[in-house]
Amino acid sequence: MKKLMTGLLLAVNLISFNAFADKQFVGANKFYDLIEDYKTVCKSAECAKPYRERIIYTNGVRDSFLTKFQFERLERISDKQAFIWMDTVLQGDYHADGKTVLEEVVAIFKGSVVVAYKVDYSQMAWYVGACGWNGETLAGLENCPMGKIHESSYVSPDFKTYIRNDDDIASFYR
Repeated sequence: MKKLMTGLLLAVNLISFNAFADKQFVGANKFYDLIEDYKTVCKSAECAKPYRERIIYTNGVRDSFLTKFQFERLERISDKQAFIWMDTVLQGDYHADGKTVLEEVVAIFKGSVVVAYKVDYSQMAWYVGACGWNGETLAGLENCPMGKIHESSYVSPDFKTYIRNDDDIASFYR
């Protein structure tokens, strides 16, 4: 019985670990605190000192401030963050195409130093709860309302820590 309980506890922990897409690295607590401070200061449309924001990627156009290497890293992180949707929003009445699109990257500065990136990403999706889709083939999705699942995350400048934006968790939009 004790072995069964230990095995069950281990399985639950592994499942919980896999369902948590955020990644922490050395200094993660400082990064979390920095993001909370930023969100407090930048609640309104405009940030106040010491923070400022700069859009460095949007509508398929990358600002020269964001290198190709940085952009590719942020794309991979966005894809990892969206992967968790299989255990969350996609467990409901939605089906996504699985191709994550990096929609926007905002550089967050504290003074003159980049302290984080905010990445917005999405996947094309269908609301299948209203169309009787069988879930086995792609046929029939054309009868389902189409939209996208969208979310955003914060990424540290060294790309080692990233956290989901609690104010913009995965939701379906038409």
